[in-house]
This record gives sequence, C-alpha cells and structure tokens, in this order.
Amino acid sequence: MYAKAPAARAGAGKEGGLPPRGTPKNYLMAWLLVMLKENNLHGYEIMKALKQQFDVNSDPGTIYRALRHLEGEGFISSWWDPKEQGPARRIYQITVSGNGALAKWGVALGLYRANLDAFFRLYNQE
Repeated sequence: MYAKAPAARAGAGKEGGLPPRGTPKNYLMAWLLVMLKENNLHGYEIMKALKQQFDVNSDPGTIYRALRHLEGEGFISSWWDPKEQGPARRIYQITVSGNGALAKWGVALGLYRANLDAFFRLYNQE
C-alpha cells in the first residue's frame, strides 16, 4: 500500500538541494495518531506496525519519547494493563483532541501529497 522511497546516498541532505536521508521525524506523530485511531496499542505493537505498514524502523527511545510528547499534549492517553504472565504493558489510546490533531495532519499531508503529485507530473514529462 505504501511505496518505499529509494535509499538516499550517505550524507544526502547536508548538501544543498539533496533530499534528506530517511523519513522526517515529524511524520512519526501522524503515523502514531493514525495507528491509534484504529486500535489501542502497546509500544511493541506500535513498533511492529510502523515497520509493517510504513517501513519505518525506529529505536524504542524515539517511539516512547514521541508517545510521551503526544500524551503531554493531550492527543493520546495511556494506562497500565497488568498481565497474568509477564510484565504489565502500557496501552495507548487516541483522545478527542488527538482525533482533531489527526484531522489537521490529514489536511496538511493532503496538501503535501498534491504538491508531490504536481512535482511528479512535471518530472515524468518526456
């Protein structure tokens, strides 16, 4: 469903005009919100879904910092889910404010997508 971007060469983005390597970090917030719109998830499930759905490999620290940030902004909430076996897991859920933020992401990314479509129409002209 999602196309993989071609790998950029090492150091790209530090030189003028070249694309950055990887995906900008700020998309992580949108991805987290859209995933939590569908299901309440714990951290490991989030990292697994990021890899499967968006081909994003991120270290756990980055994910958990982003989740704490979203929770601090009131866009998600969380609670501990004790298990009969194994450690308790922190479950994350989108809030009403988070749905509003996700709607804003949808508009912003829709505009970005339209700009990319315009770029590729010009780029692919023969």
